[in-house]
Amino acid sequence: MRRRVMLAGTISAILAPALSGCGALDPGDDDPETLVFHHSLTAGSASFAVYDAVRAEFERENPGARVKDLVSGGTDLINVYETARLAGKEADVVLVNLAEKSLSWTDYDATVPVGGYLERWGLRDRVLPQALPEWTDAEGRLVGFPWSGFSWPVAFNTRLLEAAGVSGVPRTAAQLVDAADRVRARGARGLVSIGGNDWSGQKLLMQIMQAHLPPERARRLFAEAGFASDAQALRGLEHFVELRDAGVFFDGAQGINADSMNSDFYTGQAAVVSMISGSLASVPPEVADVVELGGWPVPAGGVYDKPTALRGYTSAGLWISPNGEEKIDLVERFIRHLYREATAQRFVREAGEVLALRGPAESPDFPLVAAAVNLPESAVSYAVLPDLHVPPAVSQPLIRATSLAFTPGRDAQSIAADLDTAYRS
Repeated sequence: MRRRVMLAGTISAILAPALSGCGALDPGDDDPETLVFHHSLTAGSASFAVYDAVRAEFERENPGARVKDLVSGGTDLINVYETARLAGKEADVVLVNLAEKSLSWTDYDATVPVGGYLERWGLRDRVLPQALPEWTDAEGRLVGFPWSGFSWPVAFNTRLLEAAGVSGVPRTAAQLVDAADRVRARGARGLVSIGGNDWSGQKLLMQIMQAHLPPERARRLFAEAGFASDAQALRGLEHFVELRDAGVFFDGAQGINADSMNSDFYTGQAAVVSMISGSLASVPPEVADVVELGGWPVPAGGVYDKPTALRGYTSAGLWISPNGEEKIDLVERFIRHLYREATAQRFVREAGEVLALRGPAESPDFPLVAAAVNLPESAVSYAVLPDLHVPPAVSQPLIRATSLAFTPGRDAQSIAADLDTAYRS
C-alpha cells in the first residue's frame, strides 16, 4: 500500500502540470474503425519496415479499418502516454516494455487487464509459457499481450583478445582480470565498455552482485532493498569493487551510456560488452565474424558454477487502454493479425526480433541474435533480472546510484548504502 500511495504522488506531481498542454498530445480519432497505435518504432529501422508492411496488410484485409501511428522516442513514450491518459486522450493500443513506471499502469487504470481477452480470443497457445508469468502481476492480472523478449549474453571480440595474448574467452573472474591487464598493456582504455551512467550499467552491477547472492535473496533485495545489511550482497559488491579497481571496466565508465558502449564494440574499440540481443542485431558483419557469446565470468566460491547471462520476455507487450476497450472488436482484429505465426515470423527473420510467441526462432540475417537465443544452458547460468522486482519509482534513483558505483573510490559499503537510499528516495 505504501508503494502504491508513493507512486500515485509521483505520477500526479510529474504529470498533472502537463494537462494544460495535453491537447497537442491528442492522438486524434474517435472513429470506431480507426485504431491509434502508440509505439517507438523508428522509421528506417528493420522493425519499422516490417511493421509498416504488416500494417498495410492489415488495412487491406480489413476494408474501412485504419491504423493511425503515434510515435514517441523510447524513454518519452511512457510519459507521453501517461499524460494523454490523464486527459482521456490516450492511444488505443500501446507497444512498450514492462519495466519501471509501466509496472503500475494496471493499478491506476491506465491500461486494462487482458487475460480475459487472451482466453476469449484463443491466443494463449500462441504465447511461450515462460512469458505469461512475467506479464502477470501480483494480483494475478495479465497486464499486456506479451510480444517481444530478449537474450542478454556477454559478447567477446576474439580478435582483440587474441591480439592481447588472451587464449580463449574469460570464464572466471581471475581470467577476466588477467585479460584486462593484457589489453591495457596494449594501450586500451579497459577491457569492458559499459554504460555506467544508465540502465545497462545498472543491470551489470546487479548481475555481478549476484555472484554471491542466491536467486531468492536477490529477488527479495530487488523488491525491498536492505543491501547494506545483507552479508552476501556486500560480498557480491566487494567482488564488483575488486573488478572495477583492477581496471576491468573502461576508464570513466561512470559517464558512459549504452549508446557509447555499443559504439565502442561496433567499432572494435572494446573487447568485451554485456549486450542485449536488440543491440547484437546491429553489430557490423566484420565484427560479428569474430564475436563469441558467453556469460559474465564468475568468481571462485560463488553461487553460480557457470558464467551468467540474463534473459526475459518483457521487452515489449501490447497494452490495451480504456479508449482501446471502447473499440475492442477492432483491437481484437489488430492483435490477432500481429499474433499470426506468419506475421510474427517476419519480425524474427527480417528484423532479428526475439518474440515471446511460439514458432521458429531462426534469424539467418542476424547470426548473433540467433546465437544469443540458442545459448545452451550448459554454457551459462541465468541470473535474476531486476526489472520485475524493483519498484517503479525506484528505477531512476537506482541508475544514479549505479553511476556512483562505477566511480573509483566507492567501497562496497558505500555502494550498498547508495542503493538503499535509492529505495528511500
